[in-house]
Amino acid sequence: MICFSCLGYPRRLSPARLPVRSPAACIVVLLALHSGTNEVLSAEAAPDGKGVKFFESKIRPVLVRKCYACHSRDAAKAKKLKGKLLLDSKAGVLAGGESGPALVPGKPERSLLIEAIRHESLEMPPNERLSKHIIGDFVKWIEIGAPDPRDGRTFDLRVVDLQAGREHWAFRPLSDSALPKVRGEDWIRTSVDRFVLAKLQQQHMTPAEEADRRTLIRRVYFDLIGLPPSPRQVKQLIEDPPATAYEDLIERLLNSEHYGERWGRHWLDVARFGESDGSDVHENKFRPDAWKYRDAVIKSFNEDLSYNEFVAYQVVGRGLFDDSALATDLARFLQLGTTLKDSDNPNDKMFHSLDDMVSATGSAFLGLTIGCARCHDHKIDPITAEEYYRLTAVFFSRVKVEPRASDKAIPLEIREPHLLAGGSWKRPVKKVTPGFVEVLMRGDSRSEDWLTAESEATTADPRYALALWMTDVDRGAGQLLARVIVNRVWQHHFGRGIVDTPNDFGFLGAKPTHPQLLDWLAGELIRNGWQLKPLHRLIMNSAAYRQASSERWVELDRDNRLIWQHQTRRLEAEIIRDNILSVSGALKKQMYGPSTAIGSIAKGKAGKENPETWRRSVYMMAPRFNTHPVLRVFDAVDNFQSVGARTVSTTPSGALFMFNAPFLWQQAELMAERIEREAGKAPDAQVDHIYEVAFTRPPTDEERALGIQFLDRKPTKDHKNDKSVLVHYCHAIMGLNEFIYIR
Repeated sequence: MICFSCLGYPRRLSPARLPVRSPAACIVVLLALHSGTNEVLSAEAAPDGKGVKFFESKIRPVLVRKCYACHSRDAAKAKKLKGKLLLDSKAGVLAGGESGPALVPGKPERSLLIEAIRHESLEMPPNERLSKHIIGDFVKWIEIGAPDPRDGRTFDLRVVDLQAGREHWAFRPLSDSALPKVRGEDWIRTSVDRFVLAKLQQQHMTPAEEADRRTLIRRVYFDLIGLPPSPRQVKQLIEDPPATAYEDLIERLLNSEHYGERWGRHWLDVARFGESDGSDVHENKFRPDAWKYRDAVIKSFNEDLSYNEFVAYQVVGRGLFDDSALATDLARFLQLGTTLKDSDNPNDKMFHSLDDMVSATGSAFLGLTIGCARCHDHKIDPITAEEYYRLTAVFFSRVKVEPRASDKAIPLEIREPHLLAGGSWKRPVKKVTPGFVEVLMRGDSRSEDWLTAESEATTADPRYALALWMTDVDRGAGQLLARVIVNRVWQHHFGRGIVDTPNDFGFLGAKPTHPQLLDWLAGELIRNGWQLKPLHRLIMNSAAYRQASSERWVELDRDNRLIWQHQTRRLEAEIIRDNILSVSGALKKQMYGPSTAIGSIAKGKAGKENPETWRRSVYMMAPRFNTHPVLRVFDAVDNFQSVGARTVSTTPSGALFMFNAPFLWQQAELMAERIEREAGKAPDAQVDHIYEVAFTRPPTDEERALGIQFLDRKPTKDHKNDKSVLVHYCHAIMGLNEFIYIR
């Protein structure tokens, strides 16, 4: 979905005529709010930034598509207003209508609105049920107080003109300052450390000590390839390490084919990769060739394809300087988004697809919520609606829509790119030509400078001009492009980006904790030919990265924003599953090819595992609406939109899954077989080997004693469920926090 501060629609929705059964049956009857109730959200209340983002991305788009046809000022002017209810402004919502109070902020169970959209009493919308996903969004919105920024905003609208916009930190040229001076050089390993240490010394803080060798080995393995090291690999590094053992380990893993699987998965989050249409849980057609994009991404990372070329291949399907066999499959990026139902108006479908392309391009590459300018100039950032529609013009010829809905022929109303009023194809304002975001242009540069460049590719395909502009570090958006990707790399090594909102570098996004470091890293990326592997080396060889976890400064900096320690963090859902399969010895390392289908959505068996499915999770089929149980319980990515940072939740469901899931018991049995095969039957040897396999370390004396006691307790079978004591012990080990966390 698009982000905050826009009247746009979710990518899986778009504007359409609201079917109205009768004035009495409409949402009208339903949503009519009663004026005067003291439980309605105060008109003076100022929603916070997160509330605004949630309303603008989840709530307003649904109101626009499903409600405004009958409940807006335009509907009133056309004498189509139902129930005396206006939903296109906060004042209208608060004033209410004919059916009594429908919304009680903080109390969805007492809100008539929720009853109605669930079709429990009244029905909203008539003749259609909203998806459970959308209903859940409305429930959450009311739970957080029903924030609505449409009137009485208290946000500082700082961007009033282009020049003011260019003063924003993310839109300024990269700083070219000297490396910071610090007191004491002993801690410094790479230039990264100077920036980190300078900040710490400003706050009279000191960094944590270096992590022990085993901790670093496990950290590096999971960071670079997402798999644990074997006991043999760890032994080689511990017992007879060369002086450059750590650096050599990083180099070896960067050259591993599994590096692309790990870092390609990170990019798939950003690219909103999914293998089904995602239009509706019941109309969720599979895309049989979507896996080719995933494979091309993995290969691109393994080949260390320069990032500027990687961007160009995805936007235009050809390189800036070189051609590649990967180009055709990477160009699927634009088509990865969701579609609307077969029965929806083709005009809606067309602008839904265009919005998805523009919004995903802005979020993934530039860290900007460009989609928020669909219906009006961006409320916060210096992006105009006309610039948004000039970007849709870049992709206009790429959207192919059949002029029909179900069995009805419906003509396409907009056959050339237009600026649309309120984001509606029913209200074209004027024709537009391809163009880009002016605040990201240097000097007196204009979009036409790239569109009219002396190149056949530019004149034939405006997407090529877009790629040139996005990667142009002198006059175009190239410096922001570099900032965004180095922030993503940093985020996945430290658990938090230098900018904590990786998909939003605009005015409502977080400010960088280390702005000079961010700019210096972006400059290093550009100076190294946009190659990402040198960036990994630079970061991972730093003393900042090699720190141990600590609690020393937690009272001063609980979130570790100053990087005074290495933050303990949980593995992602896919890597948790891969780790389970790896320690059990069951993981199949077959790469590439069609996705592994686990179960059948049609038959309701999705998620069922068997030996044929035990590949890495990046190769599991990734349909929308249907998520594998392991991934779902550990916060699988929302692949309806570009995701810069995943949610990490701690709920009882995770512990219960690890305790009860048949998949875990199945893998525990296989792990027990592996342990007995590799360590023999002596309990002490088994305990030692289990800890080496699962945690890359030997057990403590207490852990060893408890383990031996556990294994000695029942020599053969557990008569209750016919599983050996060793199986139970392996199962318990996989259920420990340390198994799914990295220190």
